[in-house]
Amino acid sequence: MSGAAAAAAGLGRAGALPVPARRTVRGLGDEERRFLGDFDAWLSAALRRFASVPALSVAVARRRGAIFAAGYGLADRARGVRADAHTGFYIASSTKSFVGLAFARLAEAGRIDLGWTLARLAPEVAFAPEVRAGEVTLEHLLSHSHGLVSAGIEFRLAYTGEHDPATLWRLLGRLRPNPKAPLGTFDYSNLGYNVAALLIERRLGRSWQALLEAEVLRPLGLAETIARGVAHSPVFLARPYAGERPLYLAKTDAIMQSAGGMYASAADMGHWLGCHLAAEEGGRPPAAAAMRRTHTPVVALDQSFGPFARTGYGLGWYSGGYRGATLYHAFGSYTGARAHTSFLPARDLAVAIFANDQEAGFQLVDIAAAYAYDWFLIGPEAAARAAGALLDRLADAAARQAAARTADRARRAARPWRLGLPRAAYRGRFCSDDYGTLTIGGDGERLEARMGLLRADLEPFVDPETARLELIPGEGEVLRFVVEGGAVAALRTPRGEFRRCG
Repeated sequence: MSGAAAAAAGLGRAGALPVPARRTVRGLGDEERRFLGDFDAWLSAALRRFASVPALSVAVARRRGAIFAAGYGLADRARGVRADAHTGFYIASSTKSFVGLAFARLAEAGRIDLGWTLARLAPEVAFAPEVRAGEVTLEHLLSHSHGLVSAGIEFRLAYTGEHDPATLWRLLGRLRPNPKAPLGTFDYSNLGYNVAALLIERRLGRSWQALLEAEVLRPLGLAETIARGVAHSPVFLARPYAGERPLYLAKTDAIMQSAGGMYASAADMGHWLGCHLAAEEGGRPPAAAAMRRTHTPVVALDQSFGPFARTGYGLGWYSGGYRGATLYHAFGSYTGARAHTSFLPARDLAVAIFANDQEAGFQLVDIAAAYAYDWFLIGPEAAARAAGALLDRLADAAARQAAARTADRARRAARPWRLGLPRAAYRGRFCSDDYGTLTIGGDGERLEARMGLLRADLEPFVDPETARLELIPGEGEVLRFVVEGGAVAALRTPRGEFRRCG
């Protein structure tokens, strides 16, 4: 029995995860077969070690297309649904590489100009002079060098779903300069892609999803990649988890937005990355010239993410050196999801790995991708040693984090409430022009917060008239009640003040 087969058989006996569901790919060379056997065995062993990770979606590609596409584990533990090569995983900010290509294709066809400015595209909006609306271009927006910050646009689009076109257009007028990163300076966020989509939707009269489908998904034949229609998806969508715990916050159409709003299968991602490799090598897949434009750095950087250097950012793609060759990558994360998408043209190799987990799976996807590249760059044994050291560090960190979470829960459970009024006094609607409505409800002694699609029970906090909550799973925040004249008049949150409005 081969090492890969033995690992898969052992995995089945252990009962921690199902045997991986693969997509058969023909025409593999001897080296590719050896790699895929080792990679399959490594992934299976890694998931046995980190059994809290629900599932992985994996694709490996060459210029000619996918050479491997598979799902490992359970896309939905409660229903016992196995992940396979056709399961949809939320790819979060890896969406930006698709949207960047849609804009590049529109520019190539002359339908838009990446040099168009805020002032030209939204002449009716009264931008503050310091926003420099006559200088900020679509290219600035798509390369995170626009020098702007917003109040509410990103949060409404990515989390609450409490928005409509009129509200978003109004919030454009509330853009303000970023004091830490002026125009021309890189500062990663969702804002640029959100604003660019709003502007071009108004200009062309079509949603960003419709433009993406017409310019990218249909031409490339990506039938298992979606940016809308979540409730009627053609593929099963992986459920989000934090380790063993399912998370309530899953994507709906209301929060599928242009900076992070797509699901994709391993089968589709292998094809997608194969096209990018072919484009870099001078091939002629659909949109090849536009693809190369998205890879070309617009701004220079001096950053890194784990072992991956970042020296430039184009239209949705980072670039940087990895073991002497240029690696292009587009990563993403969201509650219960982590995405790694990358390609290395010098070795005709690309890897996409997604997890429906925000704990150990967050780092596991990058370690797995590094193992795949290292297998070819430094050899199988050295790759296994390097990845093994990273897995050891991940195991130590995961154990520490689990212990810290347990201790934190115990501390929180022991806190007494420090609220001076009856519970009913704290209930009601509180409004912010920027962020929308935060409603405090509940029954009896229980208090609950709701904000669009977000919800969380309130817990005691250490200061008088405060509470702790997790509207976004895993991200605790403090709510401070403003008491005036014996009544709660407002809430102070990390996003600003919400005044009582009902």
